[in-house]
Amino acid sequence: MRHATPTRSAGRHRRTTRRHLRSEPHPTAHLLARGLAALIVLGIFVMVGILVVADEQRPSPGRTLASAEIDARIASRTVDPAALSTAEVFPAGSADFATTAREVTADCAVAATGALRTTLARYGCTQAVRAALTVGYADYRITAGMLNLPDTASATAVNDQVRALVETGDGGFADMSGAATAAGTPVLWRTRGHYVMYCVITGPAGALVPAGDPRVQRVTTELLDTHLHDRVLVRRAGAASRGSRDRA
Repeated sequence: MRHATPTRSAGRHRRTTRRHLRSEPHPTAHLLARGLAALIVLGIFVMVGILVVADEQRPSPGRTLASAEIDARIASRTVDPAALSTAEVFPAGSADFATTAREVTADCAVAATGALRTTLARYGCTQAVRAALTVGYADYRITAGMLNLPDTASATAVNDQVRALVETGDGGFADMSGAATAAGTPVLWRTRGHYVMYCVITGPAGALVPAGDPRVQRVTTELLDTHLHDRVLVRRAGAASRGSRDRA
């Protein structure tokens, strides 16, 4: 009797595939994260704005004034009422020039000759600060000065009158002795705000200095532009600017 061999049925093996599910953030958390990021960016912008405004308003002695700001600070005696002094305009111990005499006077006529005396009185000049100077690179006798007029318009009018008077020989600026200078003497001047700056250059005994001498240009640049303008007037405008912020 044959025994039937039991048939082994083929079993099916089921593969179970696991899905790795990525959990999505909750909508509320997502909104909160975006809001926080927006607040951080806004805070940065606000902080930068505060720092910029604070820097502009901080009275910094080293801050360079713009040209228009300088003009505004010395536009008239109303906004720039402090009187000039010899110590301010021609301080002792300058590296650019030596001072042999200096004075400040309310009589502006002593700084002028001819019709310019009348012009200065007409336009309200109240101060003349003058000095006799020498420089190390030329044997010149130099008289320089600064005149205090009421406002920019007055200083500009004097400037125009000086030009015409010097060209015709009917007036000009005097040397420290008050004497009129010879025709052809280098007479240079500038205006800024309510001030007129000038210098008269002669030889050691009052001799005529050729206008084409390059040292004349050097004196003009160093004395009128660098010293009287940059060191005296720009510094004065800066002091006025700091004073106005302090009062505010």
